[in-house]
Amino acid sequence: MGEDGGAAPSLPFVVFGIDHHRTPVELREKLAVPTEGITKLLALLATTPGANEAVVLSTCNRLECYLAGTPDRQQVLNRLAEHQGVDASMLETHAFWHPGMAGVRHLFRVVSGLESLVLGEYQIVHQVKTSYDLAHQARFTGAVLNPLFQRALSVAKEVRNNTGIGKYKLSVASVAVDLAKHIHGEVDRARLLVVGAGEIAELAVRYLLTAGVRELTIINRNEERAHALAEEFRSVDFVPQVLPWSMLGDALTQHDIVVTSTAAPHAVITTAEVKLAMRRRRQPLMFMDLAVPRDVEPSVGELSDVYLYNIDHLEAVVSSNKQLRTDEVDAANALVDSLVTSYATDVRHDRGALMAQVAGYFTDVIAGEEARLAGKLGVKDNPELRYGLERIGNKLQHQVLKYLREHANDPGAEKIIREILGL
Repeated sequence: MGEDGGAAPSLPFVVFGIDHHRTPVELREKLAVPTEGITKLLALLATTPGANEAVVLSTCNRLECYLAGTPDRQQVLNRLAEHQGVDASMLETHAFWHPGMAGVRHLFRVVSGLESLVLGEYQIVHQVKTSYDLAHQARFTGAVLNPLFQRALSVAKEVRNNTGIGKYKLSVASVAVDLAKHIHGEVDRARLLVVGAGEIAELAVRYLLTAGVRELTIINRNEERAHALAEEFRSVDFVPQVLPWSMLGDALTQHDIVVTSTAAPHAVITTAEVKLAMRRRRQPLMFMDLAVPRDVEPSVGELSDVYLYNIDHLEAVVSSNKQLRTDEVDAANALVDSLVTSYATDVRHDRGALMAQVAGYFTDVIAGEEARLAGKLGVKDNPELRYGLERIGNKLQHQVLKYLREHANDPGAEKIIREILGL
């Protein structure tokens, strides 16, 4: 499907936005919308002539406006440019516009991780759901966007369950973290020792800290450099420790994961030192030797309960993962395309109208029950009460919509749903 969707779209829906594929970071920074500013932008977009519903997705890599209706592209562009204080012609240069089913395909690809900077990353699902929930609670979604976003979230789940798109890591640092988790389980209790201060090692440490490591020690022949690196990782509630080089042997006893990246021309960690350390500890010891030449004697990997990975091991895993990831991306692309076709069939057969009615039915039930319970409990505008009811309603609604999708070519299925819900 082309960017403009060819003929007039069969669904009154459009996506307008920018992303990391075509927009420099300088412009993305200016277009980023803080959470507290989303509602104001939703109101502006939903009242654009020709539009009546809106969802805004703002992340570090994209700002996307999902609109129900058939608004004019230039009007949407001008409103967004003025609201964000950017030049309209600059925005025009980098923006995309996907109407109708081209927009549906884009949304399904985004929520499945196929448009992410890191292919297959799962955080985008939470970001899309949060954006939809915010718009829904503020009453900016309705007959078009409610069933569409509920379908999109189910598409993400289907892609995640039926392909391995997010399974294979494509950087040495992220592979190292996966290996650490394989050996130590959750790494929040693992004690991390960094020997040296190479760039790849620093990146691996950042990944490990993000994964949950809460104890970090740094040893470097140049203590000034060690303290400088410690400052980079320091935060209000996290203070790395720096030890002198003379304490390296003792440090091996006290830590569980050792990342090495020195510029030494020879091994700085010997088999004899590791043997001594293992006599004084009970837990497995893992080495990630990211230095060239290697920092850890190869025979260390032959010791019991010691796991040694050097840069060649890690890069071999990355290389293997690239092909596996390519295969999984192809599978995910094909699955998303088939799910877009399925959604297009629903819309073409007016199944989309029934799905909108189903969404409306559950919205009304939730609102009615919220009002009844609020009166009975003596509370007003309680977000926890609304959230709890919406979670229950959405789970039930999901089952109904799933049944309709699984019986797409069965005219009796629609009749059954209409009778059950009284539509």
